[in-house]
Order: sequence, then C-alpha cells, then structure tokens
Amino acid sequence: MGGCVFDDQIPDLSDEEMKMVEEYAAHLLLKYDENYKAATISAEEYQAERDRMMRLAQVQAEIERMKEAEAANEKEEKKEDETSSSDGESGSGKKSSGPVFTDIDDFFGIEGLDIDYLGFVRTKTYPEQVAANDWQGVVTATTGNSLIVFKYSVNNSSSEDIYLDMVSRAPRFTFRINDSFSKASMFTVLLNDLAGYKDVIPAGESKEAVLIVEVTEAQAQNVEKLTMIMRYGEERGEYSLLY
Repeated sequence: MGGCVFDDQIPDLSDEEMKMVEEYAAHLLLKYDENYKAATISAEEYQAERDRMMRLAQVQAEIERMKEAEAANEKEEKKEDETSSSDGESGSGKKSSGPVFTDIDDFFGIEGLDIDYLGFVRTKTYPEQVAANDWQGVVTATTGNSLIVFKYSVNNSSSEDIYLDMVSRAPRFTFRINDSFSKASMFTVLLNDLAGYKDVIPAGESKEAVLIVEVTEAQAQNVEKLTMIMRYGEERGEYSLLY
C-alpha cells in the first residue's frame, strides 16, 4: 500500500507492454488453477497447423477469381453456341471454334510435366472418402443433379522436383457435352483441382488432378461425346476427350 502513496510511481505503459503484463498475469492464474490442464502442441504440430491455415487462406482468396472465371466461361460458351446455331452448324453436329490440342501442358506452356487425361466418373460427391483432419471438404451435387469428375495425371519424368502453379496462369475450363450444351468447371477448394493447382510434383512421380462439372442426372448418364475447351489469356483451344 505504501508504494502507491506518491504520484507518478506507476509508469505509463504502451499497449504492447500492457498486453505483455496481461499475458503474464493470465499465465500465473492458470499456473495455480488446479482445474487447468495445459494444451500445448509440438513444434511439428504447430508448423503443420500453420501450413494448413495458410493454404486455406490462399484457396479462399482464389474462390472469387474462380467464380468470375466460371461465369465468364459459361457466358462465352453460350454466346458461341448461339452463334453456331445461327450458322446452322449445330444441326450437323459440327463445331470448330478453336484449334485442337492433344497436350494440355503444351497449351499452357508447362515445361517438364505431362498432363494426361485419364477419364471421367459420375458421382454424387467428391471425394467419396475424406480424412478426419481434411479441411477441404466435399463437393456435393445438388438435388436431382450429378457430378462428372474428369481425372488427370500430372507426371514428372525428370530427375528434379517441379513446382506446378496453375493459379498464376488463371486457366479456364469448359466442357462441351454431346455437342448440345456446355458447362464450365466448378470452382472448388480441393487441393487437387487442376484450375487452382499449386504443388510440387516430385521427380519421377505423378499426382492426380481433377476438374468437376455439375449436370442433371439424365445428362450424366448420356455422355457420348466430350470436348474440353481451354482458355489461357486470349488463347483458346479444344481437346477431344470422347468422340
């Protein structure tokens, strides 16, 4: 009590210093609280959680861009479909509105990696199994619809690891089905979404990537012809997947 008699004996503290005092006091209270149990984590667990949160933040930052890309894709494809119909091409089943490519990596100027189309599956959810600590969630079709999941293999046959950054390329993908309608690939937070892929492909290894569209159940069961339309900047190309 005697220490508080004189003025100006308690120094003014900055906000940062005040926060340090509060944290110290809180630690003391917890130390002598018999009901408190420490919940510390190892350095490895901390780093893993930090990396997970950073990746989540990056993916969330890309969602808006991918939303805009999806809307732009569908708008452009709808316009092209209408143009083709007015020219009478839709009746003949022919449509050549861009150069045809057989190598996805060549179109996007990716060096050292081969991106090969593997096929597609029809499903209600993707992925069908998710680990307990997997934050990326599951893509689920809405009522009455199905997902068509297009699968790709990203192969690194070189002797060095290669970092694939599709995000910086801002790719846009649309799928023309049976020459009757087009669907832009969905934007997702999946780590293996080809449109937002950012990861290292180890030397001599391959990783799977996917693109997903949502269609009606009837449309999903009646896929006889498929064309993947790729856009990279002002460039546009087509890749026949099923014909």
